[in-house]
Amino acid sequence: MSQTSTSGSSEVNGPDAVLVTHTERFHTSVGIAVRSKDLSSNPPELLVRTSTGFTPVTGAPHAGGYRFLGVPQGEYYLKTGSNFVVTDERHVEVGQNFRGREDTVFSAIHDADLAVDLTNVAPWEDPDGSFLGSRIQLVSGQLDFVADTYLWNSTLPGATHLYGHGTAYSLSNTFPAFDASKQDGLYVNQFSSFQGARLPTGAPLVGETISRSLALPFFDYDPQHASVVTVSGAMQAVPTEGFSLEWRLGSYPAQAPSIHPLATARAPSFTISPAPHSPAASWVGYAGEVFNFTLPAGANFTLTDQLAYGNPYPSSWQMVGSAHYPFSLSETAPGASRARAMSGAMASWDTLENLVASPIEPKLTPARALAIDGIAATAQREVSNSSPLITWTAPVTGVPNAYRVLLKRYNVSSAALWVQNQFYLPGTASELRIPTGVLAPGAVYALTVTAIDSPNSDVTREPFAVVEQLPLHLADTLSSFFTTP
Repeated sequence: MSQTSTSGSSEVNGPDAVLVTHTERFHTSVGIAVRSKDLSSNPPELLVRTSTGFTPVTGAPHAGGYRFLGVPQGEYYLKTGSNFVVTDERHVEVGQNFRGREDTVFSAIHDADLAVDLTNVAPWEDPDGSFLGSRIQLVSGQLDFVADTYLWNSTLPGATHLYGHGTAYSLSNTFPAFDASKQDGLYVNQFSSFQGARLPTGAPLVGETISRSLALPFFDYDPQHASVVTVSGAMQAVPTEGFSLEWRLGSYPAQAPSIHPLATARAPSFTISPAPHSPAASWVGYAGEVFNFTLPAGANFTLTDQLAYGNPYPSSWQMVGSAHYPFSLSETAPGASRARAMSGAMASWDTLENLVASPIEPKLTPARALAIDGIAATAQREVSNSSPLITWTAPVTGVPNAYRVLLKRYNVSSAALWVQNQFYLPGTASELRIPTGVLAPGAVYALTVTAIDSPNSDVTREPFAVVEQLPLHLADTLSSFFTTP
């Protein structure tokens, strides 16, 4: 990490000062809207690690951000919300990029009734051994909104006219208000199955891609007052684009013991997603997908195929490919009566063109030797203090430029496991001291340590943008459950 200040250093005022800013950028077809967020209502906290614990440093609003004075040179812990950043930078930007209009009004509604009247639909498919089945997805180009749909009335196989009612389930956010004057519309996308090369199992590769699409005219819709989203018109066949894929899956399952001794390889998947209005070499916001397939669990062969995806979107919408190989384990937490699954993955994202330009194989493997206070974290135990030291060693393959540590808390009665805190650290890090007060007494926790290779990002300066930059490679290491005194 650099010992010098970043952009905005003129506002830091002194070598012992740290300035924190929060800048949000909203990406649409008409450009980028920039908004600075006031930190005074929910100010960040700064902790300096010492040989005996942590010393808090008091800050105050300054120059549109929040400034801390008297911060010694070297690393410190910056806390914003439930997130921590371990950094030595003098100016840290904690904002993020977003897809959609800055002035979007979101409701509290996650699903809405749907009225459907779509003609010229590709012959409808029911899921069976050879097909995944057809589905309809809704995607907005101007708003942060993606929804899958469920049709209440059964549709006969081969049907080319969808008529009736259903439900749209938001996948990205709550339902926003649509404003025709601001060019808010929807793409209505039909997914159909495809078959590719024959796999070693003898069955063909089966996946789905967009076959038909309809761009609805701009419209007004207020989810707080309107009860039904109307989707009607004639679907149109979409252009297809081909690509070659060579995915060398054989070296992934062997990494299971590095993730956790009890981990097993699950079903890998490959997805192509649009990145509308994203800057070059980045992926801002989820906008659905155009293509995906899933392989059998534990796949360890090389998949080579010529494939194609349907693309209804403007040529300015960049396509991002992802290769995702998941792993999971099952443990019964202390005090629980049933086992709980925990999962991790090894995954890569890049522009589709770059991702498939060469064979896909692990560019980054998991961090090793995960321990809590010097004892392997792969066996359940009670930690001895309220501020344990988490340690690990670097991956065998690849050089991470960042780590993310997820502290997950487990509820024994409900079996719920949720992320309580996230810690972001530079790629040179090999340890994390959990600050006093983070761990609740008498509680059950688990850790996920993610090695990150994101060469176009700097986690010490802009920590929350690290997973927006391409290329991106992630590899997880999992702990067993541990309890606190």
